[in-house]
Amino acid sequence: MLYKLTTTRVYRTYYGGKNIDRVTGVLKPSITRYPEDWLASVTEAFNPGHEVKGEGLSKTEDGKYLADIIAENKSEMLGSDDRMKLLFKMLDSAERLVIQVHPTVEFAKKYFNSDYGKTECWYVLNGGGTVYLGFKPDITKEYWKELFYKQDIKAMLDCLHCFDVHKGDMIFIAGGVPHAIGADCFIAELQEPTDLMAVTERVTPSGVKLPDVKLHGGLGFEKMFDCFNYDGMERAEIKEKYFLSPKFLENGRELLVGSDVTDKFRLEKLTVSGENEFAVSDYGIVLITNGEGTINGQAAKIGDRFFIPFTEKKLSCSGNMDMLVCFSS
Repeated sequence: MLYKLTTTRVYRTYYGGKNIDRVTGVLKPSITRYPEDWLASVTEAFNPGHEVKGEGLSKTEDGKYLADIIAENKSEMLGSDDRMKLLFKMLDSAERLVIQVHPTVEFAKKYFNSDYGKTECWYVLNGGGTVYLGFKPDITKEYWKELFYKQDIKAMLDCLHCFDVHKGDMIFIAGGVPHAIGADCFIAELQEPTDLMAVTERVTPSGVKLPDVKLHGGLGFEKMFDCFNYDGMERAEIKEKYFLSPKFLENGRELLVGSDVTDKFRLEKLTVSGENEFAVSDYGIVLITNGEGTINGQAAKIGDRFFIPFTEKKLSCSGNMDMLVCFSS
């Protein structure tokens, strides 16, 4: 049985969310400070100064936390994994996000006492926007620190490559790579199951002053600069390394992120036209991104999300719809 989950909106320090409202059926879509929807999540959000117990944890339609269901049936839900290794979300930005970086697993284990870093990827759901990704050549830690302490935001943005993005673009962001999502980006983000980051802007573009712990994540300001990977690249190198091309498999199945890119997760796009059956070999999460139909006997439409237990070995689908499906391997 697939577990259908309700929407899980999460507070952030940037504005957005109108496109999420649209796809999840909100009658009057609006821009708020709840611009993210965490799908089948067992990860709590890190919001210093705006703490809400359990924020980010997904529930089933009958009000049960997915985390509790997994804890009660771990082998059925996750196989041999001790905890879910995925965090999948929709993110919709009405303003540029602050410049940030996420730790590698090695850095997270050493300094955050976490078994997971925050390597991630973005699948663009709308038709526009820009993203900043990766250092240009010759950016040193000393120069980056100087810009931070001066809070020279323009110069910091100039240190990063800027790209226009389009619907269907697939972008990989390794731990340690600095980045910022621009305004008007509606994306599906798949990542390791943490909310760890370091931020280099004390004030967001819309004027929110961030507490120090939100910037350095508890590391302290000097240590946070070690989280960044200063191996700069030319623009073409970034494009080739981090902008991914789909691999067409069979039966309406595309591989977007595979083991040749990362060992942290796998992302596929499935296209249903009429009746289709897709084999699965691990637990995962489904997001319906377009259309409607059924999946394993349950009605499904754009914006719906389901958790796939480890014991579920196929997705039997009908209708006309597109789905993003992520797996832990």
